[in-house]
Amino acid sequence: MRSFRESIGGLRVAVIGAGKSGVASARLLKKLGAEVFLSEAKWISPNLREELKMLGVRFEEGGHSDRILNSDLIVPCPGVPLTNPWITRARAIGIPVMGELELGYRFLSSPIVAVTGTNGKSTVVSWIAHIMRKSGAIACGNIGHPLTSLSGSKDPLVVEVSSFQLETIIDFKPGVALILNLDQDHFDRHGTFEAYRKAKARIFENQEEEDHLILNYDDPHLRGLEKDARSRVHYFSIERAVKGAYVEGEWIVLEEDEKLKLMLTKSLALFGVHNLQNALASALASYLMGTPLEEIREGLGSFRGLPHRLEYVGEIDGVRFINDSKGTNPHAVLWALKSIDEPVILIMGGEDKGLDFTPLREIVKKKVKKLILIGESRNKLKAVFEGTVELSEAGNLEDAVELAFSEAERGDAVLLSPGCSSFDMFKNYKERGERFKDAVRRLGRHQI
Repeated sequence: MRSFRESIGGLRVAVIGAGKSGVASARLLKKLGAEVFLSEAKWISPNLREELKMLGVRFEEGGHSDRILNSDLIVPCPGVPLTNPWITRARAIGIPVMGELELGYRFLSSPIVAVTGTNGKSTVVSWIAHIMRKSGAIACGNIGHPLTSLSGSKDPLVVEVSSFQLETIIDFKPGVALILNLDQDHFDRHGTFEAYRKAKARIFENQEEEDHLILNYDDPHLRGLEKDARSRVHYFSIERAVKGAYVEGEWIVLEEDEKLKLMLTKSLALFGVHNLQNALASALASYLMGTPLEEIREGLGSFRGLPHRLEYVGEIDGVRFINDSKGTNPHAVLWALKSIDEPVILIMGGEDKGLDFTPLREIVKKKVKKLILIGESRNKLKAVFEGTVELSEAGNLEDAVELAFSEAERGDAVLLSPGCSSFDMFKNYKERGERFKDAVRRLGRHQI
């Protein structure tokens, strides 16, 4: 029986979506001798159109057609749900569906750490890759390089994996699988929390006894998942001693076969309880990958974090400005507020993902002195928080920043943690975060 690697040549493969992972899949498939057809619902940029022609990839744009079904295999981008009519039609007539993550995995011989969770994935993937940089570790997956662009790599891969990608795996099996946390998100895609949880849990479904699964002991939504694991289970916790990584007094401790006091928590460059959890997870995953303790210590202490994730922007007249544009769900807002000691003027709002914000009422009442709402979700958020906190609305982010500063007093913090997607007003969360930082810089110039 021929392997998948051997049989790909000559196969007719339809790639749905011309995003980064779709184009990387098309490139790999063409290199392997497949007959590739790419279908994109929107319009393709002139540069990409030219590249596809040079590669010999046939394509359509501005909509999908029955040509997708004239194939032996379909590779959808992560943004294409399994409920997409072309996917359901393909499955109904027996055409197999394989996601980009699975496709890339089949052409790798690298050791893999895979990281998923509702929040903190990019930070932890980057942190682990930073700790393991002497071994050539590459941060990839949702955070940057698609797996299909790394075929043939033998360097350790630290892969950010989303629930969307996990829906279409078949044999994907990381040596170390890490689930950071679970909270409500992507209900517009998964429908229910249980469906979302099941999608995340697929990260370890193919693991075997020699593999490792790391879970957040403090997250009640992860309880019970270990019963379904065939791999060795480890935990991280800021609340109690566990097999894995935990905090004891002022120390970060690793405890597997023996107890190792790794480093003082105050040696971390990043602030916030959630970043202490991220540090524990990163240290434990690196340790299980065989990274020397001295490299773990150095990497934990020297990592400076990523933009748009509780990013300190600056201080004007005693008021701190913090950019958490990546905070696109209630859980992220909760941790952002827990991480700030000062009274907070909070800027929230954006594109609604159908999430429930009522669990935030208590912490908003306790820590937020004023809530400024922006974006299409303003009315929903107003209904949730009216009577809990003083509310204002702003027509755009720049006006919200000016309003926040005008209401702030020395010793306050202005926090952008939207709790929502950015697509109603911005291209993505990065653009939103940059616009916030630009608005703060303009404020600073006006104060000189």
